[in-house]
Amino acid sequence: MATSDVVICNLALSHIGSDAVLSSINPPDGSVESGYCARYYPVARQELIEMHAWGFAKTRVALAALSVNPSATWTYAYEAPSDMIQSQRILTTSTLDAYGFFPFGGLLRADEVALFSERGSANFDIEDGVVLTHEPDAVLLYTHDVIDTSKFTAGFTSALSFLVASYLAGPLIKGAEGTNAALKMRQVAERKAAQAAANDANSSVESSGHVPEHIRRRA
Repeated sequence: MATSDVVICNLALSHIGSDAVLSSINPPDGSVESGYCARYYPVARQELIEMHAWGFAKTRVALAALSVNPSATWTYAYEAPSDMIQSQRILTTSTLDAYGFFPFGGLLRADEVALFSERGSANFDIEDGVVLTHEPDAVLLYTHDVIDTSKFTAGFTSALSFLVASYLAGPLIKGAEGTNAALKMRQVAERKAAQAAANDANSSVESSGHVPEHIRRRA
């Protein structure tokens, strides 16, 4: 869905009954509303991204090993990505043995190795910006902050507009009315986010326990 941070903020303002129409929030266009949007929009965006492993926000990176491992428990220590919002898994080939064979027998093709390496996760922990694991040459799948609004789904965009509205209601409406409006906007945002997350989850299928039939026949 083609949109922009300004469009999302103008939607948010309309949700709380404001007639303001912003031309920019980065930098602010000089209006009070633009100033508040510049402050709260990034917070709302990151909060909503954190709620679900959105497909558009998933990425993977080969982690950089630290020269000093601060843990006496974990074998390897890596620097966590600076743009990480939520870690998902350490990609692993532990479903394959050291020779590239499926545990119950049968050599896998390269594409089948890739399939299984994307599923499941090596054990890991994150402490003070350090990823700790027993997995050598670890690759982390994680959710990162996405600033490019063209990546957002329509459902995410709608939910985000209501979440931004929940932040704007207090300072722009004020008093009990503003508090009530903020609560109402957040409730709508959560409902829309839940539906958008369900749609996003349905757009892909992932089952760590599934073994394709053509592979099972090799056992």
